[in-house]
Amino acid sequence: MLSSMPITRNRVTTQIFWASLLLGFCLVSALAACLWWAAGRIDARAIAEERMTVEAALRQEMERIPIDQDGSAVWDDAVLNVRNNNQDWIADNLADWMSEFFGHNRVYVISPEGRVIRAAEDGAYAGTTYKPIDVSVLLPRLAQLRRQMAEASLGLEDSTAAIADLGVLEADRLSDGSVVFVSIRPVVPSSSNVLQSPGSEALIASVKLVDVPMLTEISERFGIKNLHQVHYTKDEAAFRIRDGLGHAIASLTWTPARPAAALLVETAPATVGLLLVGLTSVVALLIWLLTTSLKLEKSREQTAYFALHDPLTGAANRILFDRKLREAMNYEFLARAQILLVSIDLDHFKEINDALGHAAGDQLLKEVAQRLMFELPEEATVGRLGGDEFAVVQPGIISEGQALWICQRLLNALEKPFHIDDSPVVVTFSLGVALEDGASVSHEEILRRADVALYAAKAEGRDRFKLYNESMDQSRREKRALEIELRNALLNKQEFYLQYQPIFAARSGKIAGVEALVRWQHPIRGAMPPDQFISLAEETGLIDQLGHWVMGEACRMAVASELPWVAVNVSPIQFRDPQLADKILEILVQSGLAADRLEIEITEGVLLQNSPIVQQTLTRLREAGVRVALDDFGTGYSSISYLRAYAVDKLKIDQSFTQLVIEDHAIARIVRSIAEMAEALGMSVTAEGIEDEAQRRTLANLGCTHLQGYLLSRPLTGTQLTALLAEHHSGALVRLFARD
Repeated sequence: MLSSMPITRNRVTTQIFWASLLLGFCLVSALAACLWWAAGRIDARAIAEERMTVEAALRQEMERIPIDQDGSAVWDDAVLNVRNNNQDWIADNLADWMSEFFGHNRVYVISPEGRVIRAAEDGAYAGTTYKPIDVSVLLPRLAQLRRQMAEASLGLEDSTAAIADLGVLEADRLSDGSVVFVSIRPVVPSSSNVLQSPGSEALIASVKLVDVPMLTEISERFGIKNLHQVHYTKDEAAFRIRDGLGHAIASLTWTPARPAAALLVETAPATVGLLLVGLTSVVALLIWLLTTSLKLEKSREQTAYFALHDPLTGAANRILFDRKLREAMNYEFLARAQILLVSIDLDHFKEINDALGHAAGDQLLKEVAQRLMFELPEEATVGRLGGDEFAVVQPGIISEGQALWICQRLLNALEKPFHIDDSPVVVTFSLGVALEDGASVSHEEILRRADVALYAAKAEGRDRFKLYNESMDQSRREKRALEIELRNALLNKQEFYLQYQPIFAARSGKIAGVEALVRWQHPIRGAMPPDQFISLAEETGLIDQLGHWVMGEACRMAVASELPWVAVNVSPIQFRDPQLADKILEILVQSGLAADRLEIEITEGVLLQNSPIVQQTLTRLREAGVRVALDDFGTGYSSISYLRAYAVDKLKIDQSFTQLVIEDHAIARIVRSIAEMAEALGMSVTAEGIEDEAQRRTLANLGCTHLQGYLLSRPLTGTQLTALLAEHHSGALVRLFARD
């Protein structure tokens, strides 16, 4: 029995050993299996997240195309310049510029008849025809969009509102196997100032390749390795691109990260050691699982964030903003409350972009969004609805005073200079405000009312906010009616005429020249004050047409008379046209008037724009012999540096100085200083608004070289001016000055 005990103990030990070994093997196998299963699940989830990221990135690339298009195609100037086939403008703002700046491989601007007005490829001019490879994907979709637009605008005089949201956005495969995103949008005006009848709309079509550069950029931006296109794959790490009918047209695949499998391979020696210490292995595994889960969760959050926010500014995009607006309108507050909706627009943002560049414009938009989000409470939502258009929705407003206080606070925050590339830039803003009960209006109506109020703020001079009221709709309708009448008057050219106010030499009393003044004899409204229709023409873009007519009439009158020269006012809006100098010089050639017999009058605001276009225009005109007079001098920001930089020929002292020059000695000293400064700079000085003899004598003695006003002559018709010139030659008028 005793001799059998070691044998039994060895057998038991062996059994325990093998049992322990088997148990250990089973435990290790179970643990390995669990690790392998967990790694597989994690890797599968990582691949799924990568697939979602690829899908979101492609969708973002695709959905950004119509946003890029609308940034330039939804614009009054776009409609007018495409309609006028202004190739330079179309190149700089639609076709070539859009292709270069936004990376649209091919861009076509298409006339209402289906003709290609201009094509651009990779930022360069590409003729006026479709690229053959694009025909099969573009023509059916163009026809489809035209049908949708015709159905939507059937029976309407103006199709803008009906077709503004229409468009085609699909993926397709070209005949050479390339996959492209195709986006077609109508070119529509941004305001009611420009009308488009159904069927007269131009289209802009973009073809963007899903090519190696795009996939490489997505790979680098989202950390997805080796993203590339294949015809077909069964690989788990793949995403299929589908066309508008849901058919798979291409597959994308990449090298999956497989974080779990990679980590297991790298930590295999350490894992064996960790298994020996047990708890340490479990803790390390838990930490690893937790870290991996956090990374996956962060990736998921980023994908969700970019789906609802503007990628440039971080503000809510239109989808999220509409959702927040509907939630605010449906929310039930404990007390009676209203919803505040503020539409915010940067004044003259296009000019800022042109002057500083699009990169600076993007930086400005970022800072605007940051200031808005900083100033508003947590329950408010700031959205970027497109281009330079922002909007704010804030629920729970209990009074109109609270709403106005919020708007004033926003305006105060935005009026501080913005620092772009270490340089301060002052920007003004227009705000349209709607304060409504969510139960009484629809969300579309509250958006419309805010836009109407924004229009009113711009009409009153910008840099302010306006709260919507019903009279704004009536005012807008009346203004629209007057705009139509102004357009008709410019077409028939029977209602406008010019008057001429003589300008006299201060010492000799001779007629030195005349200033041409436009008048409108409305068939129903009667004589229209110039400040009404001139400002309307500037606001609606008709000032170029009106100014061209005035310039031509004035030059022809000067040729037909013995006038030394004629002065014509040129609006600051006209200086936005880079062809302005060419147009004025062409009028001189057509009328036969010598350039030195024409004087253009500008305001200080033109010089303060500090625009290269303004500098080039004035330089060209002065080199040709045209003189430049600075009107209303002294009422704005007068700067000797601007006068020297632009080489102005004449200063016109505003009549507000003339009226006070007798009783206010400080004004008299200012006028004398202006005259002495002008003499030092080689300029002449004209005093406006002279109404009595004392003013005439004083201003002549203070050094003014020319005088103008009702004392000397009121504005005259062409016939009256001819008679005055005859009387002037007789010496009757000169005798008035001979008494000095």
